Amino acid sequence: MAYDPRPMPILPAGGGIAMEITYEKQFTTVDDVWHDADHLHDFYEIYINLSGDVSFRVDQQVYPVTRGDMILTMPNGVHRCLYHGDGVHEHFCIWIKGLSQSDEVLISRFVRQTKIVLSDADKERLIEHCFELYRFRQEENEQRFRAAHHFFGILDLICTGKQVVDVTQSLPLRFTEMLLHISRNFHDPSFNVAALGKAFFISNSSLNRYFSTYFQTTPSLYIESSRFAEAKKLLRMGYSVQHTSFHCGFSDCPYFVKRFRTKFGITPMQYRKQCEAESAER
Repeated sequence: MAYDPRPMPILPAGGGIAMEITYEKQFTTVDDVWHDADHLHDFYEIYINLSGDVSFRVDQQVYPVTRGDMILTMPNGVHRCLYHGDGVHEHFCIWIKGLSQSDEVLISRFVRQTKIVLSDADKERLIEHCFELYRFRQEENEQRFRAAHHFFGILDLICTGKQVVDVTQSLPLRFTEMLLHISRNFHDPSFNVAALGKAFFISNSSLNRYFSTYFQTTPSLYIESSRFAEAKKLLRMGYSVQHTSFHCGFSDCPYFVKRFRTKFGITPMQYRKQCEAESAER
């Protein structure tokens, strides 16, 4: 699916809340080379599953999903859909910008990066809200209020649904130890796939097999995503590009700038200035 979220205001005077919703229904195979890579963006995200033999990864946690389940992701959380069988994958994604930190119940749901499970009746209400929101998302005048009605209906279901914080799709102990080792060492510029293999006495081919099997990525891309997530956090806090580069494990600042631009379409300095401008508007 095309991945370029551009949330628009839910209402002309909607308190600064902007959102975008996409709907996808397509046949996918486990070996489909067009599967999404790791996602990393500045928006709150709601993934709603309608069908497909898939699960959903947020950072180091994997959640099995079925029709009507929701996965919530915080801004700049590394996440992606994982495919386990050939078939039709149908889902909605909603990206949100401008949620108020004063709404503690709603924000707490995202902070915990949880899977939300509803009753069967509420699952169908959720799906109806999604289709109607998608239908009215770009309408004008009174139709925009209909879109807002369905949008806030979805947020209400998030606040009242049952949170599932336990990871029910287990990962091998050795693999979870590798993930923990990466989280503790990716800041070190000398840390790489070879260093990870050496620490666990395992070959590069075996490392690739672990990451391909359980996260559908490579160890190199996983490490880089961890570094980018931390980099965006530091830049948002106002740290310099050079400081960010070094403290996120990039020994060469020009290379960091090049990779950042390739990944996000802007330079680290442009991203920092963008964050400063957004902060000044609040």
